[in-house]
Amino acid sequence: MNRIILIGNGFDLAHNLPTSFKEFLNDYWKKLIEQIKQCQPGSTFQDEDLLIEKVPNTWIEGTDYRAFRKTFENYTGKLVFKNRLLKTISESSIDNWVDIENEYYKLLIRSFKDESSKYSITELNKDLDRIKDALKNYIENIVNNFEFGDESIKTQIGGKIYSRLNFVEFTEEAINNRTQLEYDQLIENIQNLEQDKISPNQLSNDQQNLVNRLRGLDDIYHNLRKLLLSQSAPNYFQLYPENVLFLNFNYTKVDHHYHSAGQFENYEDFYPETRSIQIHGSVYRYDYNPIIFGFGDEIDEHYQSIENLNDNRYLEHIKSIKYLETDNYKRLLDFINTEDYQIFILGHSCGNSDRTLLNTLFEHQNCVSIKVYYHQKGENLDNFSELTMNITRNFNDKASLRDKVVNKRFCEPLLR
Repeated sequence: MNRIILIGNGFDLAHNLPTSFKEFLNDYWKKLIEQIKQCQPGSTFQDEDLLIEKVPNTWIEGTDYRAFRKTFENYTGKLVFKNRLLKTISESSIDNWVDIENEYYKLLIRSFKDESSKYSITELNKDLDRIKDALKNYIENIVNNFEFGDESIKTQIGGKIYSRLNFVEFTEEAINNRTQLEYDQLIENIQNLEQDKISPNQLSNDQQNLVNRLRGLDDIYHNLRKLLLSQSAPNYFQLYPENVLFLNFNYTKVDHHYHSAGQFENYEDFYPETRSIQIHGSVYRYDYNPIIFGFGDEIDEHYQSIENLNDNRYLEHIKSIKYLETDNYKRLLDFINTEDYQIFILGHSCGNSDRTLLNTLFEHQNCVSIKVYYHQKGENLDNFSELTMNITRNFNDKASLRDKVVNKRFCEPLLR
């Protein structure tokens, strides 16, 4: 059994990296306002995103977009947004990175469906490229100054990543398959003991415990299945993931601090193999893994219309096409096709902008469990329901959804 650790922006935020959309946008406007204030009042300021005729001589207190906009509300100087996507996301109540990608996609659809739209796809793509460049520079600056500090955070999260398998969280088919596997081995061990082909000390401790517990019972299979689903299962079965894949949707490498299972869990003689895939690229120059920022929902009703336009400009920021520039997606497919796997969701919103990839992961026949580690916002407030609603949109087969997604009773916050 393998495990995929699905990592989103909430994972970095849990480690106190200021990588949220709001933090990026506030930093962007703070630096831009500082730059504009250096100009002579009454002069013209212009960059690739903004044009200001007559720089103000007085400013509303504050360094965010709200203060910037209020400064110009009663000012006679002209303010022109050359980057209209920047204006849209600055004025919207956007909370997550996925919301920017959704805004881009809505504007993309409008550019070919709405004849009155004056926002061409060429301009829209150029504007998104500008934001992507600003984001890359912002993240680069953060990672260059990042130091892994709070060991209590690392202990909590690492303990979850390398927790033992809990089959009560798995699909019915996976439970039955594991029960049958253990049953066949148990019967073989009992027969070998009774025929003196092996001695008890040739069995591992958990095998000895299992033989002693179930030997002689009338319905061994039923009792074995019950035991596999009980809290005492670790005393009788080897319950550990064989391979752990960190599927990182961020541009940072915080997950690399968790590659050594021995820091968090004692697996005795065996430790899982670990690896990482930064599926959306990296800001580290020598990774040769360019960042991907756009939209990835081929299931959306408008997507086929976009392809039918026969205009490559509309596909320039579609994630499925960008995945072909590296071997990341192919390595992911190799992993999920190997054997059964469970998914742990750590800080990923599971929003529509990644729906193509998530649908592939979630509905794959080898996916046997999807467990959410949610954000505890307050004593009686968390985002579990929001996350599971987002997950629902990534499924076409709703019966599979109900079988695979772990209910809240067995889930827990990423951090307490």
